[in-house]
Amino acid sequence: MIRDIPARFIYFTIILNICIPCALASGATITLDSVIDTPDRTITYDDGMYEVTDIGIYRMDQDINVSVGVSEIQNFQISLIDNDKKPVWDRIIHHTGGHETVTIPAGTIKTPGTYALTIGHQRRILTMKPVVMSVYDLSVSSASRVEPGETLHVVVNISRDGVPVTVDETVKVVLTQGSTLFEEMATPDGAGEYEADINVPAIASGSFSLYCAVTTDRMILGYPEIIGAASYGTIDVVPPEDVSPTPTPAITAESSETTSSTPAATAEPEPSGVASPTPTSAATKDSPRVECGPFAAILMLITAYLVRRRDKM
Repeated sequence: MIRDIPARFIYFTIILNICIPCALASGATITLDSVIDTPDRTITYDDGMYEVTDIGIYRMDQDINVSVGVSEIQNFQISLIDNDKKPVWDRIIHHTGGHETVTIPAGTIKTPGTYALTIGHQRRILTMKPVVMSVYDLSVSSASRVEPGETLHVVVNISRDGVPVTVDETVKVVLTQGSTLFEEMATPDGAGEYEADINVPAIASGSFSLYCAVTTDRMILGYPEIIGAASYGTIDVVPPEDVSPTPTPAITAESSETTSSTPAATAEPEPSGVASPTPTSAATKDSPRVECGPFAAILMLITAYLVRRRDKM
């Protein structure tokens, strides 16, 4: 019985070592005040795996405002770590109420690149988020709507200290939806301006996020290092509206003439002994109009008198 105790103890210890970090990690979150949406991906860092859906993006002269949420623990450490896994900034939070806000001052980072912002507890990383520190200002412009199978034209502008610059690194544009992405390299078109065309597949649909990035040849967190990025926002990929307009019948001279030559409906005859008004119809070519009036009556009497006098002669 005594021999079984160490084995059970070791087994129990292994279970704790696996389950406790997973439980703690699921209750730890990092929220930044400046992010861009990226393709959903799993990043391996310090023997752990972390789901990443966005990254922080800051200029080196900006403050980094961090909101941290934790559960099940009272103390934790938040750190900004470089590619050599050395902290360039960190802070220990004691007796937390589950939510804390901290600020990493501008100028803390001296070298542009991608850093790992982590929450640690008892030498274990509970969660992490990539943070890009940049010396560039980027902007990206494009149409906000595109049809499946069409080409999305994207323009990227890059400046440093307010001056347009052409960089030596790679400039790319990415259209992403969840883990799906369509990526193209941008080519320079004048000082500080780059252009790219993204071919949108015919099967694509829905809302996508568009962003641009400047990347180096170094691999950081399993991906090319980003030293500058900017987000456009949402691009809607929608099929063309299939609405056929109702044709309007043309009005021709023939149809107009036919309409005008149709006589009005004739009223039914009244019972005998009651005078019926004479119906009025529109004038047509086949029914000449008869003029009636006092002058016509006098003319008829004179004509009859002359005819009768001629007969007597």
